[in-house]
Formats: sequence, structure tokens, C-alpha cells
Amino acid sequence: MSSPTTRLKRALTVWDLVIYGIMFMIPVAPFAWYGTFIGPANGMVALAYVIGLVAMLFTGFSYAQMSRRYPIAGSVYSYVQRGARPELGWMAGWAITLDYIFLPAVAYLIGAMYFAELVPGVPGWAWVVIFALFTTIVNVLGVRIMAWASWALFAFQGVVILYFLIGVLVMVSQGTVHFNAIAFYNPHNFSMHGVLVATIIVVLSYLGFDAVSTLSEEAKNPRYSIPRGTVYSILAGGFIFVVLSYFAGVAYPQFGQLNSETAFLQILDKVGGTPLVDLSILAITISFGLACALEGQAAVARVLFSMGRDGILPKVVAAVHPRWQTPYIATIGIGVLSVIVGLAVGLNFLANLLSFGALVGFMALNLTVFWHFFIKGDKSGWHFVPYLLSPLIGFGVCLYIFTSMNVAAYEVGGSWLLLGFLYLLLRTRFFTRPAPVLKLDEVLDAEAEAAATSPAD
Repeated sequence: MSSPTTRLKRALTVWDLVIYGIMFMIPVAPFAWYGTFIGPANGMVALAYVIGLVAMLFTGFSYAQMSRRYPIAGSVYSYVQRGARPELGWMAGWAITLDYIFLPAVAYLIGAMYFAELVPGVPGWAWVVIFALFTTIVNVLGVRIMAWASWALFAFQGVVILYFLIGVLVMVSQGTVHFNAIAFYNPHNFSMHGVLVATIIVVLSYLGFDAVSTLSEEAKNPRYSIPRGTVYSILAGGFIFVVLSYFAGVAYPQFGQLNSETAFLQILDKVGGTPLVDLSILAITISFGLACALEGQAAVARVLFSMGRDGILPKVVAAVHPRWQTPYIATIGIGVLSVIVGLAVGLNFLANLLSFGALVGFMALNLTVFWHFFIKGDKSGWHFVPYLLSPLIGFGVCLYIFTSMNVAAYEVGGSWLLLGFLYLLLRTRFFTRPAPVLKLDEVLDAEAEAAATSPAD
């Protein structure tokens, strides 16, 4: 059995994982993206969020199935590797690392863009470096510290959200506005096609729930906590998105008068004036620059850790700090790489590439659940739903969104996949050797020890 210093620290509860997943999705995301959704949806943004929630739940259920069977770090990489073939696992994991590597860079840049407005004297590149230093230090110091930071950042966003919701309720009580259903159903301009167009964009707000599974080896009782953390985070994040977009429709039903670039800020100004607008801008800044980047960096470090431990990547990326029990080499490397990529490439280009790798990974995972559990496993009774119906619906939803991406995403994403395939050819000597796979005994022994000493939460 390996020494404790080669293992990650099991310290996270179900609710730590839920908050982690929610913060990755960014609770105040509608503040930033509402104007993008409202036009194609004809005001029915809450309906688009509901459809997106249901659509992503099917993939979430597939994650739950695999995390229950294989409670190890690595997420899609480990699940497809175990459920299908190691070579396919590498390609699926390689695909999703594209998003995970770009996401912290995008988050730093968005946070820096907003902070440059709040504090004009500090250049944007300096904020990128400051954000990267903060998230890297917190992630290196331990998963418990990361969880505490996530809770604190969630509490701040919660205060801003409550401020907005209470403000709308006060307006309703005063008769300034009235409850209406326009965010769910607009009888004058109803178009399901428009709602689905908006849903394609809205679904991107849900990407990030998958990162919960990367913390499998740092969760208490992972067979219990990871599946619940994954599904609960989708439900909780979706609930917040739906409530915010519904209250936005109540506060400002004349959606056609809103500027697409500043739509929610106009609504916030109407509800709470300058204080609420300024507080919300600060929340958006912190959410992207610190919270989302913190979770994203943690996720990709665990995927690289798993790949390094298997030996398909250099072993150095699997190094665990002897005191803090975190994959510190991978974490620091991602922090440095994100700064370089963000400053060298820029926000507009990177933003167009997000979700390519995640959708490829999601499709691979759903097909793996179908193959591993239904084709090779149990086809009887109620298993028809989780092993056949759910993963195929999840695959179909992801494929539909994937086919709607822009050309640049296909070009860069396809090049990334080709690079990963060429590396796999070299690593396996043109498939004359199998792709290396970790033996699960030590990880599962550690899980059993943790389960024996930690009650379910």
C-alpha cells in the first residue's frame, strides 16, 4: 500500500461538493449573460434554463453511475478508460482538458476586465496575475482551504442574489411591478425554436458540474457523495438560474427595451439603483476571476494528476505535496499556463473555444455508460432507464449542442484531438503496447479506510 503522502486528502462532504459544483457554474452567471439569451428566447429565459437543466441532468445521471462504480480522480478520463477502453479514455480525457485548461484563463480575463472598470489605475494583466496567484496558493494549500474559500465566495454571491430578489419583492408589494409568467411563456411572441436557440447557449452555464467527479479521491465516502454532489449541484445551480431569470422578467417585462450587452445591469439599476449595480459587478468579478477559476484549476489539476499517476503523462504531474496532500506540481503548472495563454491569446478567441472538449467528453461518457452497463451488463427491468434511455438522451442533447458550435471551435478542438491521438500513438508505439492504466487496489483500499472512519453526510 502506498504511503499517505502519495494520496490526496479525503476531507469533502456532500455539501462541500455541491457548493464546488455550483460555484463552478457561477450562481450570478445570468447577471453577465442574460442579454445574450433574452433576444432569441423572446423573453422566455427561465424556460430556456429549465430545458437546459433537464437536458444536462441526463448527463449528470451518467456521471453518477460511473462515479459510483469507479470512485477515483480523473472524471471522464478514468470513467471511459474503465468502462470502455484505456485508449478511448485517454482521448476523452485529453478532449476535456482543453476546456479545463482554457477555463481558468477565460475566468481570469473576465474578472480582470470587470476589475479594470472598478479600479482603473491597475492594468488588466496585473489582475490576471493576482487572480492566478490567489487561486494557485489556495489550491496548493489544501482541498479543505479550497472548500472554505468556495463557501465564502458562495455566501457573498448569495447576499447579492438575496438583495436583488428582495428588491423585486418590494417593488411587487408597492405595485410598481407585478408577478407575470413572461419568463416562462410569452403568448405574444412564443417560438419554441427561439427558446431552443437560447437553450444551446444556456446549457453552457451548466458545464462544470462534471468537475465534482474530479474530487473523488478527496471526498468522504465517494460512492455516496460524488453521485449526489453531481446531481444536487445541477439541480441547485439550475434552481438559482431559473429563479433569477424569472424575477428579472417580473422586474422588467419589457425585455425588448433592454440593451443586449447590459440587460441585467439595467434591471439591477431599476431594482436597487447604483448600490446594487456596483455590488453585482463586484460579485461578477469575484465569481469569474476567483471562484470559477479556483474550481477550474482544481479540476484540471486532478485530471492531470490521474493521467500522471497512470503513467500516460510524466509522473511529475502526479506529485502530491507531503504536507498539504494536493497535486501541487499540476496545480502550479496550470496557474502559470493559464496566465500565459490568457495574456497571449486573449478573451474573444478563448471564449469561442469553451465547451468543445466538455461536449466531446460528455458524449464519450454517455456512450460508455450505455456500453458498459447496458450492452455488457444488465438489460432487465428498471435498468432500461439509467443504462439505455438516460445516457442516449444525454448523448443526443450534447451532440445537438456540439453541431451548433462555430468553425473556430472545430478547428482548434480538432487540432487538439489530433495532437492527443499522435501522442497516444507514440506512447503505445502505434498500439503495439496497451495504454497504461492504474491498478485500483490502493485507491479503493484508501476509500474503504475513509468510509470506515467517516459517517455518511
